Amino acid sequence: MSLIRSVVKPVGRNIRDAMLLCGVGPKLKEQDRIVLEQDVFPYLVGQEEFRRVLFVGCHWYTWHYNKVFEAKDYWTLEIDPARKRYGARQHIVDSVENVADYFGEGSLDAVLLLGVIGWGLDDPEVADRAVAGIGRCLRPGGAFVIGWDDVAEHRPFPIESLNSLTQFDPWVFPPLDTPRFVCEQQDLRHTLDFYRRDDQA
Repeated sequence: MSLIRSVVKPVGRNIRDAMLLCGVGPKLKEQDRIVLEQDVFPYLVGQEEFRRVLFVGCHWYTWHYNKVFEAKDYWTLEIDPARKRYGARQHIVDSVENVADYFGEGSLDAVLLLGVIGWGLDDPEVADRAVAGIGRCLRPGGAFVIGWDDVAEHRPFPIESLNSLTQFDPWVFPPLDTPRFVCEQQDLRHTLDFYRRDDQA
């Protein structure tokens, strides 16, 4: 059985990736992806103030985000080189800890850090440096969205414990009317936190 699985799984992945290269392919139907694609992304795309956008954390289910943000100066960053094919044309292979090596101070209008904390970015000191770097790269008033899973195995530290979050103010995100949205329908309890870069930070 394990031999069959070892053959079938790569074949399925190759078929899926071939479809993605042709501009078609599967999409996740989980609540967090629905909220992102129906509420979060359209709002960011529709606001003129968010011109330069960085998306951190690529996987096969992010393949179509390049089209979603095609009217923006859209960038992606992912530490795994194999996932470059799921990112933007303007793609960076590196840890988000080094984000300030690629973007100047105040040069970004919005940053989305989704599914990274608790899925590889597990050291609180490294995460704190990453968020501090994001803060430096965001302009005053810029938007910062963190997506994380509120379950023990993927919550290596309390998000609120990051000192670098003091650069930001909680943002009542207009389409959802809350600064924190919890996907209660999912076992992982995926949580979206919305912030604005403090004008005085």
